Amino acid sequence: MNRITKLSLPLSLLFSSLAVLPYFAIDLFAQSPQPSVTEQVSLPLDVADAIYSANKTMSLGSKNISLTPYPVTEDHASDQGFLKGVGNVTNNQTYRSTHLSDKLIQSTGNGTFETPDGQSITWISSSIGRLVDDRWVFHGVILFNNTQSKSLSFLNNSIGFHKDIIGNDPDYIWLLK
Repeated sequence: MNRITKLSLPLSLLFSSLAVLPYFAIDLFAQSPQPSVTEQVSLPLDVADAIYSANKTMSLGSKNISLTPYPVTEDHASDQGFLKGVGNVTNNQTYRSTHLSDKLIQSTGNGTFETPDGQSITWISSSIGRLVDDRWVFHGVILFNNTQSKSLSFLNNSIGFHKDIIGNDPDYIWLLK
C-alpha cells in the first residue's frame, strides 16, 4: 500500500503538469511578435564588431535566368573592403536571386576573398532581401570554406551573418563565436 501512495504522488504531479503545460506554451506563442515582409527588423549587431566591411562595390553584370514561376537573376559583383587582422581584400561574388515578390528576394551566393598578395578563401551564402526605404537590404548566413592561405586560415569553416545594402552603404560580415 505504501508503494501505491508513493507512486500516485509523482503521477498526480505529472498529470497536473501536463494539464498546465499546453496553456503555458500557448501563452508564450501568443506573446511572440510575428514578423512580416513589410516590418523593419533591426539586428543587434554593432558595426564595430564586424570582421569585414566593404566600402566600394562594383557591379560586373546581371542576367535573367528564368521568368517562371518566379523571375530569377544572376548578378556578379566585386567589393573592395577591409578584413580585420588581414587588411584590404577583394570580394568577388556571384548571386542567384529568386524574386518572390516586389518586396522580397531569396538569394544564394558564392565568392572568393582575395588579398593583394594572392591569398584567397571561398565562401557560400544564403540571404533574404527586403525592400526598405526604396533600397534592397539583404540579411543572410555565410560559410567560409577551407584555405591553405596563412593570413585567411582563421576563417576556415567559420559561419557568419552578413548585411548588404544595395547602393552606397557599406556591407558587413560578423562571425559567430
